This record gives sequence, C-alpha cells and structure tokens, in this order.
Amino acid sequence: MQAGIKVSIPFRWGSTITSWNETCIWAIEQFGLPGDRFTTNTTEDYMDFYFKDEKDAIWFKLRWS
Repeated sequence: MQAGIKVSIPFRWGSTITSWNETCIWAIEQFGLPGDRFTTNTTEDYMDFYFKDEKDAIWFKLRWS
C-alpha cells in the first residue's frame, strides 16, 4: 500500500492508449515526474495516483474523474 491521497482512474471500455497518454502527460506537466508530488500504481482494471498534497489530488480528480 502506498501513502498519500489515492485517486483511482478505471480503465473504461473504449479507452485508448492516446487517452491514457493524455492523462499521464497532464499529470507530469502539472505535478512533475512521479516520485516528488505523486506516485502511481497500475493494475489491469485501473490506475491509482497517490498524491502527497490533498489540493493536488482534488485538482487531478476534478480534471480526470
């Protein structure tokens, strides 16, 4: 289990590599590379983003959920 505020983004029917690239690129542009302000964990059903700052988690969730 990772520490931080978790935001889960499920893989949806019709999701494409392009849509996931957009999500990940946006996160990197806004928060920097994983490890400083956030980390990630991926499974076959979803991708979890763990944020150190609650404001970052809220901003990400509002944009991508």
